Amino acid sequence: MKETWKKRLKEHLPDRVVYLYLLTRQLPGFTAACIRDRNREAPKLRFYDDQETVDMLISQRKSLSRFGDGEIRWMFGVDLPSFQSYSPELAEELTRVFQSRDENLLIGIPRGVVDCRECNLYAKMHWRTIRGEFYSRILLLADRERIYCNASITRPYIDYHDRQASARRFANLRRLWQGRDIVIVEGERSKLGVGNDLFSNAASLRRILCPATNAYEKIDAIEEAIRTHVRKDTLLLAALGPTATVLAARMCAGGYQMVDIGHIDVEYIWFLRGDLLRKPIAGKHVLESGAVDCPGQYAEDEQYQSSILCRVL
Repeated sequence: MKETWKKRLKEHLPDRVVYLYLLTRQLPGFTAACIRDRNREAPKLRFYDDQETVDMLISQRKSLSRFGDGEIRWMFGVDLPSFQSYSPELAEELTRVFQSRDENLLIGIPRGVVDCRECNLYAKMHWRTIRGEFYSRILLLADRERIYCNASITRPYIDYHDRQASARRFANLRRLWQGRDIVIVEGERSKLGVGNDLFSNAASLRRILCPATNAYEKIDAIEEAIRTHVRKDTLLLAALGPTATVLAARMCAGGYQMVDIGHIDVEYIWFLRGDLLRKPIAGKHVLESGAVDCPGQYAEDEQYQSSILCRVL
């Protein structure tokens, strides 16, 4: 597969030079958003902090559906060059989930859209751009009485400049699966927890492998596989893009606990390595790095292979 410009750039230039270049690419959208919103006052949505969110996930066994910038775009009809093709059905179901009244389902929106003071410069510009493009439309669908979670709770590192704060964010999240039996529902190239100790405090870990692209087309089969193979007292962690957002709501309605855990694994590896950029990770599909190939590095890894409960491909 031909390498993308992003991957080539990151391989051949110093990280800080690439970072500065990426900042300049943000400027047009960021400037347009600032101009668009300069005289517009918008009400702020309310958020639980990350510790409160994890506390509720633990004590009340609630589920979590997250709407990151990708899910927001899909919900409003934007077709992204990504691992999931847009469809009206996906947009409609995302909208239903966003407006769900299920008391056991927490809804996540990126807090950076409302308050990005803790973010690094690149992330501040990004979220300011997303705010300018979509916040007014988010408000039309949002429940002003509801308290939302931070969808970026699973992004504890790459958007921030305080490494110690990132360490605390990871420690907070790891409380969620402490001593729990977990099943990870993930794309077949994601391999969450493989090659690191992110889930070492779980009682057990198994996984259901799903399509790496266009998983939403198989969502009914994925849901059926979970119902067939997973007990309801097991914690489900989903890493399937917008499919995870929808699936968490469906499984919650069916009496399961599912948390849309997103990019937590790659964030953890970037954190451990101290990466400034979204870099490739050996053996894993990291779309944001521009490395879309995924060699079979763990094909002979006995622990990984034995963790696979079933495949829905």
